[in-house]
Amino acid sequence: MRPPGEPPLEDPPQPGDPLRDETLSQAAAADVQVVVKGGAVQIVGQYSQQLLSFALSSIAVRVLGKAVYGIYLQVARVLAIGGQLGLAGFNYASMRFISRARAAKDHGAVRGSARVGLTGSAIASGIVFTALMIWARPLAELFADHPSDAPDLARYFRIGAAYIPLFAFMQTLRYCTQAYKTMLPSVIVGNIVQPVTRFLIGVVVLATSATVAGLTLSLVVATGVGALAGAFYFQRMLTLEERRAAPKANTGGMVRFALPQAGSSLLGIQSLGLGVIVLGLYSTDGQVGIFGVALALQSAGTVFLGGIVNIWAPVVSDLHEKGEIARLGSLYQTINRWIATFSFPVFAALIIEHDLWARIYGGSDAVAAGTVAALLAVGNLVYTGTGPTGYVISMTGRPGVNFANSLVAVGLYFGLGAWAASEHGAVGVAVVDLGVTAAVNLVRVLEAWLLVGVQPFGRSFLKPVLATLAGAAVLVASKPLTDGDTWMTFVGVAVAAVTYLGVLRALGLDPEETHVWNRIKARALKGRKGRRAS
Repeated sequence: MRPPGEPPLEDPPQPGDPLRDETLSQAAAADVQVVVKGGAVQIVGQYSQQLLSFALSSIAVRVLGKAVYGIYLQVARVLAIGGQLGLAGFNYASMRFISRARAAKDHGAVRGSARVGLTGSAIASGIVFTALMIWARPLAELFADHPSDAPDLARYFRIGAAYIPLFAFMQTLRYCTQAYKTMLPSVIVGNIVQPVTRFLIGVVVLATSATVAGLTLSLVVATGVGALAGAFYFQRMLTLEERRAAPKANTGGMVRFALPQAGSSLLGIQSLGLGVIVLGLYSTDGQVGIFGVALALQSAGTVFLGGIVNIWAPVVSDLHEKGEIARLGSLYQTINRWIATFSFPVFAALIIEHDLWARIYGGSDAVAAGTVAALLAVGNLVYTGTGPTGYVISMTGRPGVNFANSLVAVGLYFGLGAWAASEHGAVGVAVVDLGVTAAVNLVRVLEAWLLVGVQPFGRSFLKPVLATLAGAAVLVASKPLTDGDTWMTFVGVAVAAVTYLGVLRALGLDPEETHVWNRIKARALKGRKGRRAS
């Protein structure tokens, strides 16, 4: 029985289906459909969330100025780290153990795993909340540029402290719904309800009081609304059998999985925003603001990876549990090629025309962030180009390996970043970010190959690489002609985009893309016939 309100998955292609690509097995086609369906929903949600976040931060940096905006970024980043600590990895543990329970049709374990996950995150987030309330002042003294700023900064931390348990509940409930291999409830909660609420309240705050305290409070309120929505949707997801079954769970197993995964998630360079923390500790609020603008400009390139991984994680757990390593490896390469196809041209454009995008985002005062954005984009080429490798390692039962990777990466980042921040500001930290990001993700690829037997690079991975090089060559060649003119630069970007798409088309579609395209055409044809009949 499917969860109430969840739309059924498309039927797997049957033999004789004229729209079925015969070079793609039925099992592979089913895997592709699950990922495409879940990924498409998540990507739409990610883009809506990123647009709202981009718009709010763009308004904030103009209204507050770089320095005050840098203070808010430090507060938000401390709260984000507290939120990850408060989760303690129980969001991932809930998703993995519910996925396994559903694969085994163990209905009681579904309820029990959700209960353990919510209880664990409640305990951990309560501890972090209490610690922040008690030690807000000493923490503020570490980040404050001047001793006189510490009382206000401590007040902001205490205003935002409630975000930590609310975020833990919201995320754990979202990941519980993702275990059903559907992304719609999670996207509605985390990519629509929470960010829309935050945007609306944030705009009112910036239009009236324009204070860091008000923006921080808007984050807390929006996350509380998201937590309520998450509880509503997870209750709807439970099947009748799961509701009736007595809860049971492998509490020890979940804790052993959650804690190292918590370390890996907490110490992830992208999720942690280490650059903001290092600059906040060893440089000025203005340098934090510059780095924040550069980080925001990365969002368009990372959104596709962020959209795919949330449906990818339960699929990895499911296929690995069934021993389908060959299917896992094939799907891994397909997903990685798709991520590169959508991400590489964005980062190439950001690297080549970095000043343009920085000026559009934050005005002439933000142009200094262009070089920082270009450096971060180089590291993100490797980050997106190696695909969701960390999830392959963790969701096959090896979160400790990811934790060790992250621990080394953070140690290098802090060790090198402290010197770079004090001597070279945001640019120096961006160079450190680039090097550590590239190194840790390449190491993960090797580990996944040795431990699981899969790697992300098929021969067709060259297609987005070659197309990106062609588009980048056109954009570089157009720079002398545009001569800094904004509208002419947009023309050059458009010509480069057309070149990119043309090269991709000339290189041809793979069976997976052919299958997806055929299913899209089938749906469109079915809809057209239905409209004519009506």
